[in-house]
Amino acid sequence: MTSTTTLTGGLPEEHRERLMRVAREVSYVAGARLFEEGGRADRFWIVRTGTVILDLRVPGRRAAVIESLGHGKLVGWSWHFPPYLWHLGAEAMTPVRAWEFDAGAVRALCTQDPVLGRAVATWVGNVVAHRLHAARIRLLDLYGPHGSGSSL
Repeated sequence: MTSTTTLTGGLPEEHRERLMRVAREVSYVAGARLFEEGGRADRFWIVRTGTVILDLRVPGRRAAVIESLGHGKLVGWSWHFPPYLWHLGAEAMTPVRAWEFDAGAVRALCTQDPVLGRAVATWVGNVVAHRLHAARIRLLDLYGPHGSGSSL
C-alpha cells in the first residue's frame, strides 16, 4: 500500500509528470542542513535515496527529531503556505539524493492549472496532517508521562 504522503501515492501520474518537469537533481552529504526552522521556505524536495530527519527546536534542550523521511517522501511543506517560513528544520542523516523543486515555480503551475493546484494542495495537506500527528506522538514520547505517546 502506498502512502498518500509520498509523491506516487499523493498525486495522480499526470500531475507528477507536470511537477517533474520543473525538478532538478540534488545531493547532500550526511549532516548537511537542508533548512532551518524559521528560515525562508522557497523550495522543497522529494527524497530519491537516503534519509532526511525533521527536527524541532526545544528551548533549553537539543532539537527533537520528529520524523525520518526516506524514498518518495516530501521534505518541506511550508513553501505552500504564506508566510513561507519553515516550521521545522531538516538534516541529511545519510547521504541523500533528491529532486528539488522551486516553490515559486510550483505555486505558479498550481495557479495556472486549478486541477493540479487542488491535487497538490490535497497532497501537501495530507503530509501536514501526518507530520503534525508524528510531532505530537514524538513529543509525548520524549516529554510526556510514560505511555502517553501511543497513536490512539
